[in-house]
Amino acid sequence: MKVIHPILFILILCLSNMMSGYAQQNIQIKNAVGSCVIANISPEEAKQTALFNAKIEALRRAGIPENLLANVTQIGGIFIETSDAEIGGDITGYEIVRNDIKTSFDGNSKILTAEVVINADVVKYNRKKDPSFQIQVRGLKSVYKEKETLSFSVTPYQDGYLRIFLFEEDGTGAQLYPDEGVEPDVLFPKNGTITFPTNDHYYYVLEKTDRTKSKEINRILFLFLKDDTRFAGNDITLQSVLNWRAGISPDKRTQVFREFTIER
Repeated sequence: MKVIHPILFILILCLSNMMSGYAQQNIQIKNAVGSCVIANISPEEAKQTALFNAKIEALRRAGIPENLLANVTQIGGIFIETSDAEIGGDITGYEIVRNDIKTSFDGNSKILTAEVVINADVVKYNRKKDPSFQIQVRGLKSVYKEKETLSFSVTPYQDGYLRIFLFEEDGTGAQLYPDEGVEPDVLFPKNGTITFPTNDHYYYVLEKTDRTKSKEINRILFLFLKDDTRFAGNDITLQSVLNWRAGISPDKRTQVFREFTIER
């Protein structure tokens, strides 16, 4: 997905705000292994599942209870808790040590298994989510046509600061809001509904990155924060934003993550 109108990113590291979010224990896990049998899925899909399983194994070895890890899935590489249970930890970064396709036999049947080994940085939080710190997102569709404009509204239930990121299929992305040149960062008051774009003369125009494809899946992450913490870095990807988000204590953030398709 491309936003045709250029976006100027001013990335500022607010150390005092970031330090307030680090209510956590940092743990390094070596050689966490994940695997997935290649059956009715592509080798690439199996590798992605194996990587996810390696992350789950790293969390388990860091002391996250297995019954809580059962409540975790992933959408586009982002951990999503599928129940009200809190797993109490996250992956802030990882290095792939090995990524193989292994062959074994069951009688005369050949079995191919994707196996991924990672070294992972894990955080264990000592603060829980604030259940009253929530946002509601309205107006997003599941399918858009090329050149169609993206618009939506956000209603926060407490005062806070909003960060919105857009990601393409390959995990590359951009920060949609705030944009200091056009839509500056502000404190959004509780129970007030904000319509985006906030600037009447600015538009979020959607376009497929690969024109040869008939459709592309895109993802949008709404991250709402109690503190005015900024994403700092020159490379905005799903993984870099995931790592940054994981470093913020869960009592100081909430998120909404959605997918949509751009079609011809």
